[in-house]
Amino acid sequence: MSKKTEQIYKALASLEDLQNQISIINQLEKSKTGAELSLDEKIERTHHLENIEFEMGQAIKSLRFWIASLYSYNGKSTSNAKKAASQENGKKGGRPPKKVTELKRRKTDLEENILPELKREKSVTTDLERESQIESQITEYENELFIIEEKLERWNEEKSLK
Repeated sequence: MSKKTEQIYKALASLEDLQNQISIINQLEKSKTGAELSLDEKIERTHHLENIEFEMGQAIKSLRFWIASLYSYNGKSTSNAKKAASQENGKKGGRPPKKVTELKRRKTDLEENILPELKREKSVTTDLERESQIESQITEYENELFIIEEKLERWNEEKSLK
């Protein structure tokens, strides 16, 4: 557990303890009527409540500090290289839409894995029926690849017009 998380739990435990102390004082107050309390008991109770109030304030400040510090680095770049890369990506239009990223992944998969594997299998197969199946799969995947390339090209053209 990190120091920040540990301090947050510590502050929460302190607040729970103070809440319990207030509950005990309230129970004692309910058991005795105001006339039964001596002046010293009233002063002591008031002093004790003021101490609890002060400690609760300190615990809340501590909790706010540690929570703020826990999240203070979110969204900040940590190096000049990251800042420069981010600025360059911004100049290029930023991150592409998810659809475009998925098309690029599929294109890469087709070009580097699926089609080469099918072509290799076609060259070593001796079964004419299987060779025909492979040929139709290759044609199907090449058509898919052509469609993907057209979509990506259209996206690049639209992006350059903006």
